[in-house]
Amino acid sequence: MTTENIRSAAKVLSDFLDEQSKDEHLEQSSVSAIIELRSKGKLTRTNLLRQLEDARSRVLKGDIQQDKG
Repeated sequence: MTTENIRSAAKVLSDFLDEQSKDEHLEQSSVSAIIELRSKGKLTRTNLLRQLEDARSRVLKGDIQQDKG
């Protein structure tokens, strides 16, 4: 029988989001929106879609500098 530790879903998601926040090729406003929702306990499909749409709108309006990947 294996004795390795199995990480919880919360730990896997936290590690994944930490990795994504360091990726220079991703739009950081989108990553930040996801991290913010998760930290508030509000990471649902509906809230995620709203946050991503808001981030996209801010980029298109020029409120946020668009990442040059």
